[in-house]
Amino acid sequence: MAITRRRFLQHGLTVVAAGVAVPPWLQELAQADPIAPLGSPAGVDDRILVVLQFSGGNDGLNTVVPYASPQYRLNRPTIGVSDTSVLHLDDAVGFHPNLQGVKGLYDQGKVAVVQGVGYPHPNRSHFRSMEIWHTAVPERVERYGWIGRYLDTSPALYHNSLAGINIGVEAPKAVQAEHAAVLSVSDVARFGLVSSFGYASRATSATELLKEIESSAGGGMGAPGSAESLVQQTTLDAFKCADQIRDGVKKYHSQVEYPEKNPVATGFQQVAKLIAAGLGTRIYYVSTGGFDTHSREKEQHDLLMQHIGDAVAAFWKDLEGMGAADRVTIMTFSEFGRRVHENAGGGTDHGTAGPMLLIGGKVKGGVYGGHPSLTDLDHGDLKYNVDFRSMYATVLAQWLNTDPTRVLGAAYPHLDVLNT
Repeated sequence: MAITRRRFLQHGLTVVAAGVAVPPWLQELAQADPIAPLGSPAGVDDRILVVLQFSGGNDGLNTVVPYASPQYRLNRPTIGVSDTSVLHLDDAVGFHPNLQGVKGLYDQGKVAVVQGVGYPHPNRSHFRSMEIWHTAVPERVERYGWIGRYLDTSPALYHNSLAGINIGVEAPKAVQAEHAAVLSVSDVARFGLVSSFGYASRATSATELLKEIESSAGGGMGAPGSAESLVQQTTLDAFKCADQIRDGVKKYHSQVEYPEKNPVATGFQQVAKLIAAGLGTRIYYVSTGGFDTHSREKEQHDLLMQHIGDAVAAFWKDLEGMGAADRVTIMTFSEFGRRVHENAGGGTDHGTAGPMLLIGGKVKGGVYGGHPSLTDLDHGDLKYNVDFRSMYATVLAQWLNTDPTRVLGAAYPHLDVLNT
């Protein structure tokens, strides 16, 4: 089916080149500024933040276990982690036994465990609470995400189409921006171009694609500044991103074996390949699901913890092999924790506060903040003691070297968890 100018504007194109999908912002950019040339902007350092999202509401009490608390045993007689298997961090808390890969890095001083992270008046809806974490705005519905706003703070970032990359098919709201365009990469080994109306391109480079669009559009591009021209330019820029990714990942020659059937490891390996490509990317976003453990939690959560522990260990070994470990910080979060008391189905229901982890070569390892009380509860839920926006502000200021108030709209206390 030929691409006509009318069809091009009506339907747009979804570029899936090197596994890249850009549906959310393609048509918006048809009425916005064209994307600037690709490449690492001068003057921007090479630090990288990898955000790891636990979708569904991770059970923080069975992740960072308050093993010394009698109330933990009373509230979780069947799903609680046994004293003998907890990986002790101090005399009060320890990791789930399947987080051996994370514990190994903790012992090297590379993991900060921040306890009791949440926000005022918590929402227990998956959709709304995730939206709050994505936008960092609990008080109202916000259009743009906190990472998107970060990328918007600097033209050098939002003019670089590779400044932020989401690993997956659909980009989360956290990366939605007014100006910046974040690519979604599902598989760096896949190439091609598809459209929403059944057209498949045979082009293997931006140059070939340009010729194909010109030919299909009747021999010419749209007038400069027109919506048609901008859509065409957006499509070409996305294909150029694919070219850069395709050429860049050839630099990846790792011998690290990532665990199979592990979605976190699969995502992290994609990130490792892209880091090796040297694209100038500042933010990588990885999501993994399955944490909504209302029933039969023990079996499910044990597997999830195994995935995380094994994936982190493999990823870190890969980063060390390519000499990038000191440039990378991983930050984990989930939209909420679980309730303290286990339910009749051998699971836990939606709760509130939970732990966040920072993992990296420049992290000041240790346990931060007191564990929330298991007796002084808010209708059966933990009371938070660290606002999640303090974590964001810390990372923005101390790792990404930007003014967090421009992103978060207000000042929040910073945590002493990073060597800057």
